[in-house]
Amino acid sequence: MEKWEQDLKKVTTEQHDLDDVWMSIEQELKKDQQKMRRRSLMKRTWMASIAALVLVIAAVLFFSQNTQAPEQAIDEQPEEQTNGNNGTTDEVEETDEEPSNEESSNDEPTTEERIAEINQTHPEEKNVPLEIEGTTEQIPMVRVIPGNFAYLLYADEVRYDISFDQTELDDTATFITARDQVGNGYPEVGLRIETVADKQPTQVASEQANILQQRFPDAELISDIVTDPLDAYTLHARAGNEPSSEVVTIYILKEQYENLTIVITQTVFLEAQEGHGARFHAMLKTFEVLE
Repeated sequence: MEKWEQDLKKVTTEQHDLDDVWMSIEQELKKDQQKMRRRSLMKRTWMASIAALVLVIAAVLFFSQNTQAPEQAIDEQPEEQTNGNNGTTDEVEETDEEPSNEESSNDEPTTEERIAEINQTHPEEKNVPLEIEGTTEQIPMVRVIPGNFAYLLYADEVRYDISFDQTELDDTATFITARDQVGNGYPEVGLRIETVADKQPTQVASEQANILQQRFPDAELISDIVTDPLDAYTLHARAGNEPSSEVVTIYILKEQYENLTIVITQTVFLEAQEGHGARFHAMLKTFEVLE
């Protein structure tokens, strides 16, 4: 065999070997690609299965809640009671909520209820004994109650005018003034009843003493503790010795109404102490602090 033929055969053989190598490589690549495809397909299938499972669980929860809601709604519907008088139905709502302040305030008695309760023990009118110059007579008097129901007393509405000044529930003043005032430099005769909030009687007495001392700097201020006509601290001052001289007596009651201290100021003139003073004394003996 010629040499060139041998070389050609060798080249051909090498070419076949190279082709076999490339074919083997291609087959390996195809195998790897197939494996990758299978893995990718398995991964997608696995993810799809998980997604489907999640959707199934969500659907089950959704339908279970929707099926329970109507049952709860049916159970929570208000009961109906039949009115035996007219056959109509009244809805009854049940709740576990605590009553609001407005509901609890309904427990407080109304004005009419308070008046009805007081009427059982204190009539609107009654005769009150009055002693003047050793003689006792029965004087018809009417019941007086302020808007805050802190106290009551009886007053002679024939000789005295009764009025109220109420700016707030706890800030109530009662005025009992003589219908026939002398005038001409004489002081106005009357009783003024006030309530002072959030102060003890002793504190109010000290403040009233300072006020009275400033009004009558030259007068002798007399302080005392009395039980007649009231159980109270008293302050007394007289402006002078003339018949028209103003005479002031202040009673600070020891007993309070809730957080209120009651202050009663009596004003007369020196010449009227026998008459008006005795009548005021009779009225104040009927004074009561209400519960």
